[in-house]
Amino acid sequence: MDGAYRYCFSNKMSTMTPKVVKFTVDLGDKPKQEENMDGDEHHNKLAEMINELSNSLTGVKHEQEYMEVRERTHRAINDNTNSRVVLWSFFEALVLVAMTLGQVYYLKRFFEVRRVV
Repeated sequence: MDGAYRYCFSNKMSTMTPKVVKFTVDLGDKPKQEENMDGDEHHNKLAEMINELSNSLTGVKHEQEYMEVRERTHRAINDNTNSRVVLWSFFEALVLVAMTLGQVYYLKRFFEVRRVV
């Protein structure tokens, strides 16, 4: 499939949030026509097995790269969520301390003995 290729991306459905698009383009050799030569059958079979092994290795490499990108994305999401949880925990602790101090102050005032002179 020779020729020029164009990739078009659109954000028509959700224009408020940015999107990240990741893809890879793999260029390979054209498939060769099989030749029916008796003397070179073993050589052709070996070359075919090497090409198949090379294609499988390339597939494994692409899968590993995809998993690395996916792991990096999930790590960023987890780190962001973790920082939000920590900040929320500190906020809750501050509110709890403030409520405790407020209750102590209120109860202290409630049980004070007031003398009218």
